[in-house]
Amino acid sequence: MLVSNITFKSNKHREQEMARLRELQRQQELQRQQELERKRQAEQKRLADKAALIERVNSYPDLDNPVSTKVAGFLSQFTCAIQNASEHDLMEFFGDEETAKELRKNLSPECQADSIGLRKEVQKLQEVKDPVMALICANRMQKFAPKEGILTNEQQASFVNGIKSTISTIVRGADFSRFEDADKYTILTLVQKVEDSDSIRFGIEKELKALVDKLNSKKLNLGFVPPVQVRNLDMNQIAKKLKK
Repeated sequence: MLVSNITFKSNKHREQEMARLRELQRQQELQRQQELERKRQAEQKRLADKAALIERVNSYPDLDNPVSTKVAGFLSQFTCAIQNASEHDLMEFFGDEETAKELRKNLSPECQADSIGLRKEVQKLQEVKDPVMALICANRMQKFAPKEGILTNEQQASFVNGIKSTISTIVRGADFSRFEDADKYTILTLVQKVEDSDSIRFGIEKELKALVDKLNSKKLNLGFVPPVQVRNLDMNQIAKKLKK
């Protein structure tokens, strides 16, 4: 009786079931591989985000980087115009707030408004906020020296003095708290060379390159940072780590 209840599927039926099973296994394996790939890409992105963050915080660009070169061109033209054909003073834009405010007192209301607006934009430049970036910019100034004969001797001297005064003011007024004493000394030595120069060919490139390479070689040790927190890192805390 028991034997009579047993049924045997045909080979064709069995093959169809095996085919369905193999397809199910194939789909499961494909899903597993896709999930592994998704996790791999997510991890790569996390590491890239962290690397990019470290790069922004801890690295200076090449000395001939295009942005600093453009800023050097702007400052060259700006300085020439202010020094030789303007009622404004360079320190309205690069000096401390009190100095700038005092210098604006004798300007017309319209010129005061222009001065305030332009100072606000100038102060956003990295080359105005960071002493090393200011020196990188200064090193590119020679590219924008006025051609001989364009300026009178007096105008040329005023232009050179204006550039030197601007770079000196930016660097000496910068925040040095995140630099080690040896690096601070090098920065001040380089700005002294700028101040002592009789042209805008400051001759600081070799020493500046060594300084930038040294600063960039110092790795920022953030330790383990959970992936979800990478984008929310406190930049102030990172800056404190840079002092170590």
